[in-house]
Amino acid sequence: MIQKFLIALLLTGSVLAFAGQPEPQVHGNSNVLLYAGGRSYLGIDVRDVSSDRVSALKLKEERGVEIVMVDQDAPAGKAGLKDHDVILDYNGTRIEGEEQLRRLIRETPPGRNITLGISRDGSPMQIHVQVGDRGKVQANSFARINPRDHVLEIMPPEMPDLHDLPQIFNTYAPSLGMQIDNVGQQLGEFFGVKNGEGVLVKSVEKGSAAEKAGIKAGDVIVRADNEKISDRTDLRRILRSHREAGKITLGIVRDKREQNVTVDVPEARRPRDNGFQFAFPDIETINDLRSTLDSEIQTELRQLQPQLRKIQAELKPELQKTLRNTQSQMQQLRKQLEQEMKILNKQMNQKWI
Repeated sequence: MIQKFLIALLLTGSVLAFAGQPEPQVHGNSNVLLYAGGRSYLGIDVRDVSSDRVSALKLKEERGVEIVMVDQDAPAGKAGLKDHDVILDYNGTRIEGEEQLRRLIRETPPGRNITLGISRDGSPMQIHVQVGDRGKVQANSFARINPRDHVLEIMPPEMPDLHDLPQIFNTYAPSLGMQIDNVGQQLGEFFGVKNGEGVLVKSVEKGSAAEKAGIKAGDVIVRADNEKISDRTDLRRILRSHREAGKITLGIVRDKREQNVTVDVPEARRPRDNGFQFAFPDIETINDLRSTLDSEIQTELRQLQPQLRKIQAELKPELQKTLRNTQSQMQQLRKQLEQEMKILNKQMNQKWI
């Protein structure tokens, strides 16, 4: 269980380290002029009809406004206006030049339908156009290239189940009045215990059951009720089974010689019956659990090192590939945005109407 938890924790950190790369920031071009909403807009660039253009445009007289560029996404493009069309009338008003046309468009509220009298290759025509809102048209242009529409999703690994945690509640552990610790290989050789198994008595409380049984600091408990004791967990498990007062036989090693001692186990302290039952572990159980978990975690970490290095080696190329693809997409979006802004800047400089 601890192994599953550590792998999940470390993998989550690895994924977040790659996924936490900052998103490229795109800043607006300060040279682009953005108009506020409410400005009437057709989406055309125009110029006055000059005397040298009358013949080329097949006009009968020198008047009107020639269209030199049409925004196909704007009202004019959608209505069918084309380059080199000549606007001669605006809602029945005779058009003499560019400034007059600009004024008439400004005075027309957005959303209103107008009729343009035009000449196309010398043929008179009428075009119906709905006046647009300059701010909305330009906002739609930016919406088409929103880089946030492309999102990199990285799913973190599932968290492990926690139902395997040791059950330390709803148990009673009688106290023998002694402080204990695992022996280990090094101390086992010193005290004469094989394979470092057993529980070392570090201190004995005066007046306790352990002292009354003759247990001393430096003794190593290797058996309890004829069961082998490898560490504190084994001893605590056996003691928890003695909830009622009684006797227990402990096999101890003293001066490298094994002997038996009989201990009168006191009855475990129980909470008063007041309608609610809360059973908590004693301090010794908590200390045992903490020490055991610390030792197990250290052991698991050492055992996990090869596996973690292998997982990191397997995941790193995939994560790097995903990151490179995302960066490539963002670069393409940035180029597209720059192109759109150049077009918009050009349009503003051309004084489109």
